[in-house]
Amino acid sequence: MSVSEFTISLYEEMELSLAEIGASSGSDLQKFRLSSHVILNAISKLKAFVQNYKFTTKEEEINFFKHQKPKFYSKLIYHQKLARIQSHLPISAVLDSRSYYLNELRKINDYLNDNYEFLTYYRSQATSMDEMYFLRKEPDSWLLMNFEEYETDLSFSTVYDHKISKIIAYELLSEFINSTLAKLEIQRDLSGGQPSLSRAGVNWTGSKVSLVELLYALQSAGSCNNGTIDLKQLASHFEALFNIDLGNYYRVFQEMRIRKINRTTFLDQLKERLIQRMDETDENPKFK
Repeated sequence: MSVSEFTISLYEEMELSLAEIGASSGSDLQKFRLSSHVILNAISKLKAFVQNYKFTTKEEEINFFKHQKPKFYSKLIYHQKLARIQSHLPISAVLDSRSYYLNELRKINDYLNDNYEFLTYYRSQATSMDEMYFLRKEPDSWLLMNFEEYETDLSFSTVYDHKISKIIAYELLSEFINSTLAKLEIQRDLSGGQPSLSRAGVNWTGSKVSLVELLYALQSAGSCNNGTIDLKQLASHFEALFNIDLGNYYRVFQEMRIRKINRTTFLDQLKERLIQRMDETDENPKFK
């Protein structure tokens, strides 16, 4: 089995486990802890495979350390950073939370700005420095400053694969924070000095997967704002309206898309229930 085949299979297995954790009950911090455990287990398997694998070409090795390994480590960094951010969240007014998240966003932007040259290299899909950045070798002493505490094993790390992992993780964190800030704004607008909708008791009690199915259906049909609202904006409205955190709804949609049997379970159920109610009303006009 090639390293690419092993990585794809292992990543899909990890993603399914993370999706199950995300859909389960429990606090966010519990989910972060469980998710970190799943990711660390996958990384352990990946490391064991690579240490017993001989790359066939330089290109294969570069591809692994530039694209494949960072997919795992970025998830770990993301969940660990998110756990820290959420555990220190002020238990106070919306404005305090907003200031807190903006400060975290500034920290992320500072890191990305400090690594602007490498970020530009990576985002532009440049390859001229790949052999220096993504082939395993004993680096110059000053380059060792780039290694994180769990990146000191030179048999499973290169000069910059961990930096890519951090960039990907920080981009995910930026998306989370911006989405959360949008929800805070919506909550403030909805309240208008009055109890917000979530405090008034409008809570989603179905599964997150069902709500994500409805979210994508409405956005795809252009049913809101004449089709001009993007998915992230609509998701923020759903989360504020129904007092729920949809989590990584992009990943949930991908899992829905590859369903083997029925990809629109919830929408089909809605149609069935509505028709049933209409039929019952036809039989008994007093029924509502």
